[in-house]
Amino acid sequence: MNKTNRIDKMRYQLNKSAYWLVLLSMVFQTISLFMTITPRSVIPTMSTAVEILINILLLLVTFLAAEKVKAYSNRYVYGLFGISAVHLFRVFNEPLKLLKLKQISSVQYTQITILIGLTILFMVYAALITLRKYHELKTHLKEIGE
Repeated sequence: MNKTNRIDKMRYQLNKSAYWLVLLSMVFQTISLFMTITPRSVIPTMSTAVEILINILLLLVTFLAAEKVKAYSNRYVYGLFGISAVHLFRVFNEPLKLLKLKQISSVQYTQITILIGLTILFMVYAALITLRKYHELKTHLKEIGE
């Protein structure tokens, strides 16, 4: 199949690869949250509650972004970059605080950091895929006059 046909098919086919990458990142996010808040040694505080609320909000916004990138929405690509930046901040917030308080071990902190890193990686990769496909589709539509 030549490139023109592949791009023309994008008008009718959904961006499934980016969609599934974002959903997979949500799985990693959820696992990292539970690994942060469920150890028996963790004493819940207000910051734990804030961490949970932030994650619920991030999951909702991320799911909305997943639905929009499935339809090649350029605006939500930048939303994924923003959500990824918030996740980067998360590494240095609650998990690091719990590590300093010795409520989680360094192994647990490393596992949480890896999961949040995978969350960021998959979101950024999905955003880059969508951005590339969006520009290809936009260029193709200009060429054919739509």
